[in-house]
Amino acid sequence: MYSNIFDHPEMKDAHIFELSNSPYKAHFYDGSFHFESNTKKIGIVDQFQGKRPAVLNREFVVDRKELQFYMVHTLILDSHIVDGLHRFISGKGKLDIDSRAVTKDFLKHVSKLNCDYSPMFYLAENMAKSSKEQFVKTSSEKLASILRLHCMEESSFVENEEIKYKKDALDHYYDLYGASNLDDCGANWAKSLVDSEELTYYIDLTKVSYACLLKMVLIHFMNPEINEKNILYKNKEFETFLTSELNILMAREVNLVLYYFSNFAGKFVNVQPNMSFAKAAKNLKSTAWDLLLLRLPEFLLTPSNLPEINTAYIVSSEDKLLSVGDMFNLESIFYSGLKSKASPKLSFNAEIFESVISKDKLDAVFRGREQLSLSRLQENLVAPISDSKLDWLIEDLENQLKYLCA
Repeated sequence: MYSNIFDHPEMKDAHIFELSNSPYKAHFYDGSFHFESNTKKIGIVDQFQGKRPAVLNREFVVDRKELQFYMVHTLILDSHIVDGLHRFISGKGKLDIDSRAVTKDFLKHVSKLNCDYSPMFYLAENMAKSSKEQFVKTSSEKLASILRLHCMEESSFVENEEIKYKKDALDHYYDLYGASNLDDCGANWAKSLVDSEELTYYIDLTKVSYACLLKMVLIHFMNPEINEKNILYKNKEFETFLTSELNILMAREVNLVLYYFSNFAGKFVNVQPNMSFAKAAKNLKSTAWDLLLLRLPEFLLTPSNLPEINTAYIVSSEDKLLSVGDMFNLESIFYSGLKSKASPKLSFNAEIFESVISKDKLDAVFRGREQLSLSRLQENLVAPISDSKLDWLIEDLENQLKYLCA
């Protein structure tokens, strides 16, 4: 199967990061878990099924060459976690006893692993909701706290809960950010990100996700019956919206929509017919940001980073994020070239749908999606929806939702 893909001249630089059929156990985690103290928790979300990805490319499959890799472990922090760590490390703001306890447990855990903390999600969310001046002001202190964590002497914290800094780490960041203290390093880091294309891409992707969520809610509100025929009809309508209106397949949204239409999405799409439009829009925008956070680990698994394999895990205290479970586990990620965008394939908990959709019909949905994804990869597609058209589309979808809300 794979040799057929890599034999095509246009696929000579294609890569597949295989997880479902990977024979390798993860180097770090074998599943999601959390630290808890009474009602407060910090959870680590594993979307890799406890696996380390197997890398398939032309060198390995066709040329039979042995590939050498080294593993990197990254924790992607949501905004609440960044805020909590900042309060803990800086002493600014209050942390209740339970929040402080789970923060200590989390920091001891990651200190033993000696891994990297990534605030990129927080930075994208903060940039989207702030002016450039506000972004620099509000991000600087929190980035300085992240750098303090990066510089912390792990053994001192694990053994004595003392925060001491490693001189070589301090010197590294002073040199990197052109400053003589970590506060100024944080400020310079924030300033360097003001016009970041990476953060802008994340923000734009969240807007596309928000449009998807608006559309799936409208489709469901107009025809809310939960039966096989209706669910499959609405699923097809949503797929048509993705390919004809947005001209993009969104893996998580196309997965989520079946859960939502079947009433299995829980609070992840928290919009009710009697809800005000303002609250409905706020909830959908929050879910769009949650979906971005869940996407970030796959963005770090790219062929351009090889021989580094970066397995990244989401860190959150939000119950709705920690409960998504196998709704969004990665099965594989396909890249047609070294610089191409990822085409992820996600696992699906088929058993949960047995009461509403037959296995044959569900299998047919999956096959149709795979064929659609493959055909789009093979075609010379026009670009996804432009920014201006997306803004117009979102305005139109919001106006439709206003008529249906209380």
